[in-house]
Amino acid sequence: MRSKLRLPATVSCWVLLTLAVLGHAALAVLAVAEFATLGWPLPTWFDTGAVPLVLATAAVGLAASTLVAVRAVAGARALRALIRAGSRPVPSFIQNEAAALGCAARLDVVVGEEAFAVTYGVIRPRILVSTALTTALTPAEIGAVLAHEHEHLRHRDPLRLLAGRLFAAWACCLPAARWLAGRAALRHELAADRAAAGCAGRGVLAGALLKLASRPVCPAIAAASPAGDGPRSLEARVTQLEAGRPPRQRPAVSRLLASAGTLALLAPASLCCAAMSQFMPGGVL
Repeated sequence: MRSKLRLPATVSCWVLLTLAVLGHAALAVLAVAEFATLGWPLPTWFDTGAVPLVLATAAVGLAASTLVAVRAVAGARALRALIRAGSRPVPSFIQNEAAALGCAARLDVVVGEEAFAVTYGVIRPRILVSTALTTALTPAEIGAVLAHEHEHLRHRDPLRLLAGRLFAAWACCLPAARWLAGRAALRHELAADRAAAGCAGRGVLAGALLKLASRPVCPAIAAASPAGDGPRSLEARVTQLEAGRPPRQRPAVSRLLASAGTLALLAPASLCCAAMSQFMPGGVL
């Protein structure tokens, strides 16, 4: 019952965050128009403080979202360069495993000393593995890793992760937004682990996970992957494989309090910004 209730709650949080971001952006446009129409200073001291607050927080959110987008583009370019420089034919064993999962046509292999498997591509996702994976893992573990990545491929997780990071970056003034994005990323990993464990077994997947976690990370893969709390993510994934259920995820009280305080400032400022545009003489609307 709890697991069935968590999904609607998560969806509700993302819907509310999306609406908040869109509303915040619209209010920022109104704030610029109000300054252009009414001039400076605004009619009251509260207006003079509220409208710049809305505009400033939107500017910070836009800058943070732009930084996330720039890093995503740079990571994608690094990954494409890696593929161009080291592309290799798919080994027959990996080809057979991918064919059994139905993703052989969307599989790429590159030569490299680092063992990795990653799903990449926002519009047309594909799976990329390195030749070192064949020496680092057993055949059963390779099958588990491919099943994990196939689940990311099916659900277009690269696109979902990027969208979550962009929304969380815009709402960077709310610490809870960053926690929500991290929680969503971890939930995608846990869901892929459950699918892979169903195909290959928990023990096999756990062995592959721990082996890959102990090896060096390819710089291009690190650049293309979103930043996150690696140790905690690994701990949560291992806990799920050992206990058969995901660990509870709760935000720190300090994050909630800081987010509530920020909202307590932004809510009246946003109302003031909207009211000025609609009701004040010389207003925009």
